[in-house]
Amino acid sequence: MVQVNNTPIVLRVKFFKKGSLQYISHLDLVRTMMKIIVRADLPLWYTEGFNPKPKLTFAAPLSTGTESECEFMDIRLTEKMDTDEALRRLNRNMTDNMQATEAYYPDNKFTSLAYLSYDVRIHTEGDAAELCERCKKTLSGEDITVVKKTKSGMADVNIKPLIKSFEVYTEGGDIALSLVLSADPSAFLNPELVIRALRERCGILSSGNLISEYYTIIRKEAFFADMTVFR
Repeated sequence: MVQVNNTPIVLRVKFFKKGSLQYISHLDLVRTMMKIIVRADLPLWYTEGFNPKPKLTFAAPLSTGTESECEFMDIRLTEKMDTDEALRRLNRNMTDNMQATEAYYPDNKFTSLAYLSYDVRIHTEGDAAELCERCKKTLSGEDITVVKKTKSGMADVNIKPLIKSFEVYTEGGDIALSLVLSADPSAFLNPELVIRALRERCGILSSGNLISEYYTIIRKEAFFADMTVFR
């Protein structure tokens, strides 16, 4: 392999990950994507050293068990190529549950990502309308403290300031939440923590029966700090 250009060009790819692929870990996703981009025969830029390899960067790694319509990865190339052709080559090597929807050359870094939106559906025993009101009251409060893993270990953290906006309503007998949460790397809020807070305070998902009580999460969109759509 001869690599002439030592200055990589960043190609950003937006993709979705749904269905059974929600259960693969981020590490497995990285390994899978590495194989996909090599098979796609893109003009890949390789790291230097004894073990050169393509370099991928992902924005806000997704938790296992969460679906997403807006995942982003940056691929380093040695030269620019037609973005539609890049999209076609990538999708040829992907599955129905994971497809690239956009490919473009960005003018920002992933550090510009400020917020992520999620749709959560909670199927729980009990009166959905009453439980929904409890959830609204909890999320409207000024203090929603949960135990959160931090760089220095486990700590009590008030996640309320990390919730940009929320809606809670009933739909088809379930509790539905639309959340916009902080995606700042130094203050990232996983929607699982919001569900944990509601479980502890509102009585949802309390039976432990995974057949009668369960929830789903899907990441919907990404935003800059001014709430324009991230890309």
